[in-house]
Amino acid sequence: MAIPHICLVAAGAVAAGAVNLLGKSGKLHDGAVKVAAAGMRAADAVSAATQTIADEAADINAEAKRQARIDAAVKERLAAVEQEIRAEVSAEIDEAGAGADE
Repeated sequence: MAIPHICLVAAGAVAAGAVNLLGKSGKLHDGAVKVAAAGMRAADAVSAATQTIADEAADINAEAKRQARIDAAVKERLAAVEQEIRAEVSAEIDEAGAGADE
């Protein structure tokens, strides 16, 4: 059991030494900067895609509201015209019917 523990300690010491050397040479810092920059680029890309989706959803919502207002106005105008047409047709039928009864 002592051998695996010693191996782990030795591996940890080697890793610590490697990190220390990389830190002194600036490679660790450069690597960390590259990783951070890549993360920032990825976050920017996700943010841009999310904004595009939100903009498209807002456009679709605005168009749906516009279409609903148009449909309501058309329905209201058709109802008014329908009353006039019904009155005219009823008068024509009543007039034609009165002549047929005679």
